[in-house]
Amino acid sequence: MMDFQTIGTLCDRKLISEDEVDAAVEAFLSGSVASVFLFQGGYRLNLVKAVRSHPGAQEFVGRPNVGIGLKRPFVRAAFLQARPMPRPDD
Repeated sequence: MMDFQTIGTLCDRKLISEDEVDAAVEAFLSGSVASVFLFQGGYRLNLVKAVRSHPGAQEFVGRPNVGIGLKRPFVRAAFLQARPMPRPDD
């Protein structure tokens, strides 16, 4: 069964923790993770696709003169609004 919930909804339902979202944001901003982030609950999110799909995040991440502190909330918003890939057993 396909799961069309957003990362934010899954956080509200305690299926993904806020700490995991923070880890995904930091991994994206540091460039230390492949494009797909695996959450402990089995949900997967393509971080690059999530940022590219969010107009504000895409704009701020693409600016070389914008610091990490300004990019972080936009990247986080992009992830919270994104729909993850379903767990492998769904």
